[in-house]
Amino acid sequence: MPALTKRPSSRYHICMDDQTEKKPKKTWTHQRDNRERLIDAGYSLLSEKGIDATTVKEIARKADVSPGLFHYYFASKDELLLAVIYEAGARFHQQLMQELRKLSSERTFADVAMLAVATVSREHTAWYRLRYELYALGLRNPDFLSAIGEMLAKGREGIAQTIQEQMGLDETRAQAIAAVFHACTDGLALQQLAQPGLDLTAAYELVQHLLSAEPTPEK
Repeated sequence: MPALTKRPSSRYHICMDDQTEKKPKKTWTHQRDNRERLIDAGYSLLSEKGIDATTVKEIARKADVSPGLFHYYFASKDELLLAVIYEAGARFHQQLMQELRKLSSERTFADVAMLAVATVSREHTAWYRLRYELYALGLRNPDFLSAIGEMLAKGREGIAQTIQEQMGLDETRAQAIAAVFHACTDGLALQQLAQPGLDLTAAYELVQHLLSAEPTPEK
């Protein structure tokens, strides 16, 4: 019986080529902006879904980096959240200073400070969503409370410094007002998140009166 010499059809070759052809594997590199992209992705996803409902894979995918590279820059989602908070805080501060300069062109700092905070807070609700994610994390993980304490202290110091520069108040009073401002802005922002249509202008104005109120004389 003669040997079979017929070659497989070209259709067969094409089919086999399609099956055996390897797709190019995506390679990941340590680019300079990987960390920044992860923070941006974290800002978007964590403020929208919360830390528990967001996975590392989702963050890495949105940032266009590998999950392995995520862990090169951040030990955990908790650590990323803290980095996101500091970056978001810097953006919020920049927007707040711009709003203050705009409002202070015709009125004094004491008249517009909290109104500027109210305006920027309404425009940047994600910033406060992230803050409350961080607070909840600290309540669940006591080891994380010290990092939250450092963040709050930095915020109070920044507010107190601005008050001293703008109002000429002594350090003790500026720090006391800063602590109240810090607590009130967080609380008012939470109410705004829960009730987006709520008008809290009068509440912000009431807090603002602290800047012009005379300190209680010592007995």
